[in-house]
Amino acid sequence: MSSAASSAKQAVDNPRVAPGVARRPPGTEAGPARPQVPPARWPVVVARGLATLSWTAAIAALLLVLWVPTVFRPRSAPVLRARARRRLQPVWGRGLMRVLGVRVATAGQPPPAGALIVSNHLSYLDIPVLDSVMPMVFVARADLRRWPFWGPMASLGGTIYVDRATRRDVLRVRREMGEAMARGDSVIVFPEATTSGGDTILPFKPALLADAAEANTPVFWLTLSYRTPPDGPAARDQVCWWGDANFLPHVLGLFALRRVECTMRFGDRPLRAGNRKVLAAELRRVMMGDFEPTAGRKASPGAERTASPVAERSAPRDSVRSVPRASGQSAPPGPVRKAPPDSGE
Repeated sequence: MSSAASSAKQAVDNPRVAPGVARRPPGTEAGPARPQVPPARWPVVVARGLATLSWTAAIAALLLVLWVPTVFRPRSAPVLRARARRRLQPVWGRGLMRVLGVRVATAGQPPPAGALIVSNHLSYLDIPVLDSVMPMVFVARADLRRWPFWGPMASLGGTIYVDRATRRDVLRVRREMGEAMARGDSVIVFPEATTSGGDTILPFKPALLADAAEANTPVFWLTLSYRTPPDGPAARDQVCWWGDANFLPHVLGLFALRRVECTMRFGDRPLRAGNRKVLAAELRRVMMGDFEPTAGRKASPGAERTASPVAERSAPRDSVRSVPRASGQSAPPGPVRKAPPDSGE
């Protein structure tokens, strides 16, 4: 075994949490089964790790080169930099999907540019998966900025950081979200405010939906689910990153998988509501109706009623309105469209 593979194996045997990461609030589930890396897969793990770092560094370098001319145009720099980033995000995401053997299938019509989107959150893999389909600005917890390598990359990608320990920071985040959408960026938030094992969609925190509710802005939505081959580790354990799972052993286990299948389902129409709590509860309700758990069962649309009673207590159902898409963008969820097979294993 090579020295790189030996070092990686030692990291699995002696796991450490990534810097600044508090994985789980008190009282939640312990987490997935410990990832397993078969000895025969260590060369693949090392190769994928090096390819991920190299590809990401190359895209970052190209982005910085494209940003050089903006130094001489300070007034238009934010718009020009966002335009360059939007061009490269799908390139980065699709390249990473090929490196990791991830096949992304979509159903429905992606939202237009400049949209506010909500999604369930399962893993750090969600970020390149979403970028492979359309460029987005992500809202993420502030400690991501301190992660080695990934922190600087997230900043280059335009990530808006939120300090959850400071309530007033939400006002700044909401302002930056509005500025990003005004530049033509689609902004995606994960209102669960954490990741899950993919069995359900956790209750939504409505704080970042306040501006959309006040302005009666349509909010788009999508759901994510993952699958692994039947003869391999479960996606719940080796793709979903939740509970007290340590980052490095988990990502090495992900690199060891032969194949991962992701299904991304876009909602058929956005929602509006004049109250942020009503909007959050109704978004979760419709998403649960389209959600595919990692176990492979279709979630029952009414199963979450006891978990999200806010909409029924706070306002009548007709206070939440579905918004027809603009001409040329209306589309039912329809069949899942599979991406071309990757060149991996």
